[in-house]
Amino acid sequence: MKDSLLYLSLVFSMVVALPLECVSQNHEGDAANDTISLKEVVVKASRPISEMDGEGMVTTVAGTVLQSLGSARDVLGYIPGVITSNGSVEVFGKGATLIYINGRKVLNAGDIDRLRSERIKSIKVITNPGARYDSSVGAIIRISTFREYGEGFALDTKTTLGYRDYLQGKETLWMNYRTGGLDVFGTLEYSNNRQKGHSRNEQNTWGQNPSGTYLSMKAKSRSQLYYGQAGFNYITADNHSFGMYYTMAHKPTKSDVDSRSSIFTANNPETSTSMSQHKSVRYNEHLVDGYYSGTWGDWSADITFDLLWKNNHEDQYGREISDRGEQLIDIYDRYTGRLLAGEINLGRKFWKGSVNLGVSYSNSRRAEEIFNPQQIIEDNDDHVAEDNAGVYAELNQTFGRLMMRAGLRYEHIDSRYYAYGVKRDDQSRKYDEVLPSLSFTFPVRRTMFQLGYTRSYNRPLYEQLSSTISYVNQNLYESGNPHLRSSYSENVSLNFRWNWLMVMAGYNYISDIIITEASAYEGNADITLLKKENSSRPLHRVQVMASVMPGFIKDVYYPVVSAGVVAQSYKMAYRGSVINMNRPMGIVRFNNIFKLPDNYMLRCDMSWRGRGDGENNAMSAVWQVNVSAQKVFDAHWDVKLSVNDVFNTARKNKFKIYSEAHDVVLSKYVRSRLFEVTVGYKFNVPKSKYKGKGAAETEKERL
Repeated sequence: MKDSLLYLSLVFSMVVALPLECVSQNHEGDAANDTISLKEVVVKASRPISEMDGEGMVTTVAGTVLQSLGSARDVLGYIPGVITSNGSVEVFGKGATLIYINGRKVLNAGDIDRLRSERIKSIKVITNPGARYDSSVGAIIRISTFREYGEGFALDTKTTLGYRDYLQGKETLWMNYRTGGLDVFGTLEYSNNRQKGHSRNEQNTWGQNPSGTYLSMKAKSRSQLYYGQAGFNYITADNHSFGMYYTMAHKPTKSDVDSRSSIFTANNPETSTSMSQHKSVRYNEHLVDGYYSGTWGDWSADITFDLLWKNNHEDQYGREISDRGEQLIDIYDRYTGRLLAGEINLGRKFWKGSVNLGVSYSNSRRAEEIFNPQQIIEDNDDHVAEDNAGVYAELNQTFGRLMMRAGLRYEHIDSRYYAYGVKRDDQSRKYDEVLPSLSFTFPVRRTMFQLGYTRSYNRPLYEQLSSTISYVNQNLYESGNPHLRSSYSENVSLNFRWNWLMVMAGYNYISDIIITEASAYEGNADITLLKKENSSRPLHRVQVMASVMPGFIKDVYYPVVSAGVVAQSYKMAYRGSVINMNRPMGIVRFNNIFKLPDNYMLRCDMSWRGRGDGENNAMSAVWQVNVSAQKVFDAHWDVKLSVNDVFNTARKNKFKIYSEAHDVVLSKYVRSRLFEVTVGYKFNVPKSKYKGKGAAETEKERL
């Protein structure tokens, strides 16, 4: 004890004696580097922004430059392993990705754009989902936000004007009122988008009488979105919270298409057909979402439920002129869907960790009716009803520096298919599946590894089960397949972190994979039908991605570099022989942030995807560069100027579908260069009633 006191007094004397000038520099937007200067001595401490826990890779957003990017979608582009492209978000090589915000499943992709980056605390990427999650999910992204404090009324608005072929815009208004534990909120949004493009298709049929069809199309479209949300949260003093919200979305779309096709056969002269089409779509969606979260003694509980209604009315009018004369083609498509879903998750401390239990249930209905007065395609009236019940148990334990997660999930699914009100037993399915999952997280010297295994299966989407024939153009139809079976996958993942380097790797063995195959429609070689089928051959897939996030360099430059490759081994029959679809596909992303004085920030994001094979598709290479500049003026105003795809290189998307006796080459050309200016304004953001002056709140959250 005396030695300790003597040591402390000696240190104190040295500190007092030194001509000390201590400057603490907490650079806003870079919590990964804090500097304290002691005369000529500079002491720096830094830690990686991304860490690995027992479930996945966690990236800190609060206190870093990522919190200033704008929206959650902007931030996701800088998270290791996450790929954002043309409005979609997925984890590299994992397919279907679910996103949660504070434990709530995101059912509307617009919620990602509406969530401001400054409200995000951290983002977790789970590449090996445990027993808690639905077996069809390939990966999970969990976004955690700060709890908002204070009372009073707040308003936050964002106005975006853009130009791509035409002038377009979006207006979003967030409002909320907080008093005590009650938070009442609402959102209004309107957007108006117009676009044009063209495409070329080449369809070949091989056999005794080879034929080819060449089609060129020009299209214009206009879509609008009317969106509204209202809800509340209530937090009690004894650590319980509950809430509910309702959202409504109405999206009308109109498009006009002019096309011309030429058909070549070995023994017949060329024939040509021209067609003009007008399509009108009215889409409506209603969602009620509720939740409860709290603790009861040693137990914690999370309960959620959702009610979702959708309907879509699509009217298509066409006029076709060919060597055979002129004909009208009118198609009326009516779709309705409903979902009732609930989930209960319980957890408590157990032994050297925790145990989690849960049940889930969903009841869904989908009905579609299609009518063609000219009977060019078949009328259809089908209905799919499904009940899905699941139960799981998961054990999380820590043994020294080893973290283990083991789980078991059981799912019972009863899917019933009806045609014109009559149940089709041969097209109805029942599933009873037991799905294990296991993962280990452990350090090796200064590195951290995470090894995981899951067994999963992927049920066909409702639209894939539909027997409705969709009229794409006069030479190309599309259809689902009510006879589809689920595909099964054995998944092994290995994640690795060392300092600023993160590596994600995985292997999948997939049987009965669902692919798109081409065939002649009702024996007519002039018309190709793209239809979903289960492949008779298994698919092996390997994916590896490495990401480097060194944090700020010289307090000005923030780079994120990711490079990966997806390779598959897949064999299929084509033109009387077996071909290998095994060309690997490379992906590179190089995102850059430059922080300048006076709250200016520049971004330059580059992405490249090489040629490669995906299932029975051969895809072409594509690359693009996005740049933006933004300025924060004060606590109220901010402005952002951006150009998506500066060189318009992503305008072309080309791929080739291989089938046994057919191949289809699809080339789409849509202008991807988009100029946008966004102005944000915050009004009367509530201040916290809490009067204490906490020290380094952001760092406390990080710690």
